[in-house]
Amino acid sequence: MMNVLKFILLIVIASFAFNANSIQYKFIAGDNSFATKVCIFAGSDNKKALRRSKQYSIDNVRLIANSVLCNDMPIASFAKKYHAMNTFQYLNRVTKRSLREYETNVEIKDITTAEADTSDVVQIIYVRSAK
Repeated sequence: MMNVLKFILLIVIASFAFNANSIQYKFIAGDNSFATKVCIFAGSDNKKALRRSKQYSIDNVRLIANSVLCNDMPIASFAKKYHAMNTFQYLNRVTKRSLREYETNVEIKDITTAEADTSDVVQIIYVRSAK
């Protein structure tokens, strides 16, 4: 009997998870600088474009990770904020310890207020950089 109740609870929770709106981020550059472009690549989780944005070498990646600020935060933190986990992990591994972010995933959802609308929500983020 207890296994049946656990199974039913799991199905109810899973059905609410599929009904949650997903947020998509659209990044708009505040200028044409190289730093702003790499911020957009990082926030968009475009690791391939980030790697090609400058002649690839680990020193260039380290320089970008430790000197580029996107909307007043380190580039790895910016990527993490917008759930760009591929670029976050890529940049965070070469970020100096004082700027490094750590992966933490805590998510609290109120399943009683979940909406049945499955449409995506697009949030526009204006990006500016500092180097």
